[in-house]
Amino acid sequence: AALLGGLEIGLRLFGYGHSPKFYHTERAADGTAWIRENRWVTAPYFAPEIIRRPQPFRIPALKAPGTCRIFVLGSSAAMGDPEASFSIARVLEVLLHEAHPQVRFEIVNAGITAINSTVVRGIAADCAELEPDLFIVYEGNNEVIGPFGPGTVFSPFLGSPAAVRAAVLLKRSRTGQLLAATARRFGRNQGSPADWGGMGMFLQHGIANDDPRLGTTHELFRENLAAIADSGRAAGATVLLCSVATNRREFAPFLSRHKPGLDAAALARWQAAFDAGLAAHSAGEHRAAAEHFAAAAAVDDQHAETIYLLGHAQLESGDMEHGQANLQRALDLDILRFRTDSQLNAVIRSFGASTREGLQVVDLAAKTDACSPQEVTGDEHLYEHVHFNIRGAYRVAYDLCEAIESDLRRRGIVRPDAPAPTWAGLPLVRERLAYTPYEQGMIVRELLARFSRPPFAGQRNNEARLIRYRLMDQTAALILGRPEMSIDLARSYENAIAARPDDWVLRRNAGMAFVATGQAAQGLPLLEQAAATIPDDPDTLFAIAQAHKARGDAAQARNAFARLRALEPRYPGLPPE
Repeated sequence: AALLGGLEIGLRLFGYGHSPKFYHTERAADGTAWIRENRWVTAPYFAPEIIRRPQPFRIPALKAPGTCRIFVLGSSAAMGDPEASFSIARVLEVLLHEAHPQVRFEIVNAGITAINSTVVRGIAADCAELEPDLFIVYEGNNEVIGPFGPGTVFSPFLGSPAAVRAAVLLKRSRTGQLLAATARRFGRNQGSPADWGGMGMFLQHGIANDDPRLGTTHELFRENLAAIADSGRAAGATVLLCSVATNRREFAPFLSRHKPGLDAAALARWQAAFDAGLAAHSAGEHRAAAEHFAAAAAVDDQHAETIYLLGHAQLESGDMEHGQANLQRALDLDILRFRTDSQLNAVIRSFGASTREGLQVVDLAAKTDACSPQEVTGDEHLYEHVHFNIRGAYRVAYDLCEAIESDLRRRGIVRPDAPAPTWAGLPLVRERLAYTPYEQGMIVRELLARFSRPPFAGQRNNEARLIRYRLMDQTAALILGRPEMSIDLARSYENAIAARPDDWVLRRNAGMAFVATGQAAQGLPLLEQAAATIPDDPDTLFAIAQAHKARGDAAQARNAFARLRALEPRYPGLPPE
């Protein structure tokens, strides 16, 4: 113990490794202290080549009186993938500011891609040190595939929550980071990916619905949520635990398996009924399709795609109850477990019976279902399986506002007898966040690339999705090619910045849009203003370099690229040194 303790102290003194803390404090030139994100917070859990970064933020180290400080905790869905500029946190900023312009809201997007509740637990403990008023916890999608999950590619599965706790303590230490680096150096972690491969990395890590390891996952999830809630409550924050919305109506399972023990004759019966269901479905004969798929399910009730098609046909033929149930069951049977299943959401909802003061469950999954066609969440709120489009982010943020408003009044930040607020509508939110045709076009292009790769490429309904997104991409190109579009874009960004002058993200996005549309001279000042607030945002630095390059200033471009390379050596599009 003494030797290990001495090693740990020595490594820290010599600056080895990275702090696992979510934030650090920095001082501006005028001496003002600011809280910033720690770009290395996930280093204990990911190899350097695939490390996941938090969203940049800056809040005063000294919290001003009357300020409401909110942290949105979770993974990629909470963060706002594929574009965090239009995340739950950003939409909440607009809704709350428009309702209460006299209140200063500091909303930190603490979501990070690919993490799960095990990592969020540590982040929550760190955020609890920053005088929070509210924790919004939106987590559940990565419990199986995230660190220590049974379907992960990042770390070994451990059989008990106690073992995970011990492993987390080791990984967060400098000694643990040294051991991990040594293992990488000598090739002892060959199962770990050498590059970020997106969701396709998990194709060989399917987990069946009856896998006993899922029980450990659910137990660990419950413990983590309780610890996250306790961290917030101990700091005086109200904690909103949110159930997780998933696309079940228009998102087929990623991967299905037949149940064990089916002989050739049974498989032939299943195939005949399944094919007959597909034929009836193609002909628009939904009731007949439901009957055929039900016959296939009678042979194999573990095949996720069969249950999905059965549920879909039942919905279309008017059998809402069975259709909704089977679409949920299809998600639960999906072998690639990227979505929060019914048992994980049940764990979240179970906290609703808790008597802990300051803890509230917000059933966002049920609320999203209730305002969706056929009362099953689909493409109207989500881009794909779990990530919100701007309509979905607005829906979730709006559904959180009632609980937030109640807390504001309880704390006296808003007068208890103040009139009920009128919440801004989606059109105003889109204007305030500058959700322009350029931003939409970039999101469509990112999603089109995503849908062209595994595991999406293997889904039954992916080709129809690709056709739809290719059309959207072509439409965006036509809109952005109109001569008047540059004027319209400039007006949209100018109006958004005028309404939110302290929003560095708006300036960055506007600058990036201008550079990408051939207006580098107009974009560069905005990018430099964004960099004055957040000097180490890789996207800003890349756009600054591109702007200088477009203007023929090679030296300035090289300087910006060098700064970016020091931050992110693997940033896409970096020129060779």
